[in-house]
Parts: sequence; structure tokens; C-alpha cells
Amino acid sequence: MRLALLIAAGLLAVPVLAEAGVCKAWSPGLTLGQLDTSVIDEASGIEASTRFPGRLYHHNDSGDSLRFFQTDMTGGHMKVVKVAGPMPRDLEDMSLGPCGTETCLFLGDIGDNGGMRTEVSFILVVEQARFPSSVPIRKVIRARFPDGPHNAEAFAVHPNGDLILITKSINARRTTPSPANVYRLKTRTTSLAIQTFEKIGELDLARLLPDETPASRLITGLDISSDGQKAILLTYGTAIELGFDLSKGVPASLEPGKTVSIVPGQPLNQQEAIAWLPGNRGFIYDSEVGKSDRGAPAPIRQVNCLSR
Repeated sequence: MRLALLIAAGLLAVPVLAEAGVCKAWSPGLTLGQLDTSVIDEASGIEASTRFPGRLYHHNDSGDSLRFFQTDMTGGHMKVVKVAGPMPRDLEDMSLGPCGTETCLFLGDIGDNGGMRTEVSFILVVEQARFPSSVPIRKVIRARFPDGPHNAEAFAVHPNGDLILITKSINARRTTPSPANVYRLKTRTTSLAIQTFEKIGELDLARLLPDETPASRLITGLDISSDGQKAILLTYGTAIELGFDLSKGVPASLEPGKTVSIVPGQPLNQQEAIAWLPGNRGFIYDSEVGKSDRGAPAPIRQVNCLSR
């Protein structure tokens, strides 16, 4: 009960802020709870429901079956939901977004470490008040890149329905990240045809984060605010708020304090999942430890914006 009160206080303690500009001051990270790594052993995606406050969704990285997990804000009261479909190749991120008149959970089968895939896919499941143990697929969106295969671990659904994907770009020796490509999938039909992403910009984190390690410049997670005017990126070393509408492209230059806000704080081991909280006043992120480091804690942390 005491932990629940503390979490509620953390969610409510964020002052009412004007929705303009990037965040000028971030709170220290508050640990809300821990993932059960006996089941969620390689957490690669996280989402916070707006329809059902206090509910989180998670999924594992490659190697797991087609399923997702529902928990409360502490990672407790876990429910495993199987999705009736084939084994995914490499689920890397998840997002909530519109699908007709309903809200769907989008599971992004977008990972491609070898750079060999001719297409990626997004598996849609309708969000429900009470999930049964197994659910059907509402729809599968298949897409290809206009310029050949790319590895990606970050995508989000914009409120207008656009799918925004950012690549995890790295050179052949896997040491020096190149600028990450930003793609948009704007036209989505009801057919089974493979659609093609449109490149709408690049994010050069080497220029934005010159003092960070190469790993800290690799984008591992993305979420877009409910108003579409902001996005939050996760890398292995930090989180970055983008103070612009990603569906309209990337500005020619990114300036800390004006168009971007770099979140200070201690990174988690192998952090790959991030999501805005309802109201866009803060975000949560978690750790992928499990298979690689059995027994290590996998915390869920919350960070709030204190001043804009």
C-alpha cells in the first residue's frame, strides 16, 4: 500500500506545465518496481495505456513466441497474453495507436541485426478492458525500406496514424554509429500488399552527443506524445526529448535546450524500452536484463518533467 501511494504521489507531483518547448529540468528517476525476469527475461518494449490508467504493456526481444504481457505500474499482477499468429522474427518495440475506431497495440517485428530482411511487419491487436489468455490478430502491416534493409529497434504510432521508425545505424565493425534514418509510413491500406516507408530525415546523435560513447548514440526505443508534438528517444546511455512533430520530419539542426532536451541520470543496463506516461508529463523506461544477466534486477523507472 505504501509503495502504491508513493507511485501515485510521483505521478501527481508533476506541476501543471505549458505544453510549449522542451523540458528544462527533469526529476531524478523513481523506481516504481521490478519486472519478473523469469517471464519477461529480455524486455524490449513498453507502453502505458491511456484508456486504462495504471496499466503497462511489455514484450520480450527475439526468441520469444508471439505474446505480450500486461502489468501494473510496479510490474506486478502480470498477465500473459498470447497472440494467435506465427513466430515473429525479432520484436523490438511496441506502441499504442489508432486502428479504425479502436485503439490497437502495435507489435513491431522490425529487428534485423544482419541487414538481410526484405520487409518488416507490425502486428496489431485491439486493446481490451479484459484480455483473454489468447487474442486474434486484428491486422498485419507489412513494409519495406526504399533504400534496402535496415536494423531498427525504435518505432511509434503518431496520433494521426502515421508509423514513425528510426534505425539503429552502425558501421560494419559495429563500433561507430552513423546518423539514424527516420522513416514514415503514411498510407496504410486494408490490402495485404507490402507498403514502402518514406525517409523524412536523419538524427545525427554523434553531433548532438559528442562526449558520449558510441553505445550512447544507438537508438533503442521511441515513443510519441499523445498530442504528437513531442517524442522521447532512448539510447543505451541516455534519454532525449525531441520538441517537434516527428511526422513532419526532422529540423536541419538540433539544439539542446530548444529543439531537444537531454535527460540526465543513471542509465539502466541494456535499456531498450521507453514510453510517455498519460498526460505527457513524464516517461518510464526499463531494462532488458534477464537472459544475459540472470538474477540481476530489472527495474521500471519513472522520470518527470519539472519545468518547460
